[in-house]
Amino acid sequence: MKIVKLACVLLLVQFNLFSQATENNKESDSIKSEAANFSIEIISSDLKVPWSFTFLPDGTALVGERDIGQLSLLDIKTGERDLILGLPEMFHSKKLSAGLFDVVPHPKFAENGQLYLVHSVGTAEASGLAISTAKLVGKQLQGSKILIETTPKVAGKWHFGGRLVIANNYLYLSTGDGYEYSALAQDLNAHAGKILRLNLDGSIPADNPFVSTPDALPEIWSYGVRNPQAMTRHPETNAVWQIDHGPQGGDEINLAEAGKNYGWPVITYGEEYGGGPIGDGITHHAGMEQPLYYWVPSIAPSGATFYSGDVFPRWQGNLFVGALSGKHLNRLVIENGRIIHEERLLKDKDWRVRFVVQGPDGFLYIGVDAGHVIRIRPSPSSAE
Repeated sequence: MKIVKLACVLLLVQFNLFSQATENNKESDSIKSEAANFSIEIISSDLKVPWSFTFLPDGTALVGERDIGQLSLLDIKTGERDLILGLPEMFHSKKLSAGLFDVVPHPKFAENGQLYLVHSVGTAEASGLAISTAKLVGKQLQGSKILIETTPKVAGKWHFGGRLVIANNYLYLSTGDGYEYSALAQDLNAHAGKILRLNLDGSIPADNPFVSTPDALPEIWSYGVRNPQAMTRHPETNAVWQIDHGPQGGDEINLAEAGKNYGWPVITYGEEYGGGPIGDGITHHAGMEQPLYYWVPSIAPSGATFYSGDVFPRWQGNLFVGALSGKHLNRLVIENGRIIHEERLLKDKDWRVRFVVQGPDGFLYIGVDAGHVIRIRPSPSSAE
């Protein structure tokens, strides 16, 4: 009798697991939006803050989990994940939002297998960012070495930035201000609150704007940013667009241009948490750039991509940005370099959207703090 009961329990567990897997991969009914009808499909779950996502030439993807400093190879057809071993030593802390940030393949990855990894280094008392490079061999990273570590290390929290973009054969890294160290964003002798530019081998480009400026760090490309957790390359112009996570309001979209000062914390459209002005409470100052676009109240942007695929023709040229506090996927329509309209997708899902990436199949892939990687594809009933 006990054996029969045990068998029944095992069958019930198997059925529940099967049902859960089926539900996770079940495509949603058609979702109607302004420019496309689409469906969503959860292709992987149980991730710990899926922060980075990138496709490899063979169609598989790498997904990074920030807080636990873990990288996995993801089969986007089956949802199966295999852990990548040999990651560089890093500092990770859920409390401080530190760990593994971006992972980007070298432009010639198919030939050299090289990956760039952005991660935090140091301790809770003094931490910063690093770019490491390593070769992916099977499911193992080999020959890991650090190209750059930010300085100074601070007892910061939350504001690491950490997005990496390759454009025009340069590495662009966004760095946060360390939260309690916002003044460093205006200090050219500190990496915090900056966009840095390096050659692919980690050396400093000779035409960086501050290479000849006394007491300035030569890696700095632009400065005066708060916590840029979204940055992407425009597929036609190759311009680098950085989206800055503001305080209470004042999220900004800017073009990351040589030598430009984007004003934080001197100017901002946000205010202190709980209310009250930041600094002098001003939004304009001589020598400081105005944002291309900004949000009040804040949506807390994280992750961004331009859509250039064919499966959503009416989305072509749109900029998609993840929203954490806004809990939606933001679609921005651009005309003549200006943002003229936005649409907020998936508002009913209560998802903190951490990344958004266009796949080689033309679908969009998003990661959410609930632990899912989700595919967005045209619905069968789409009338585009």
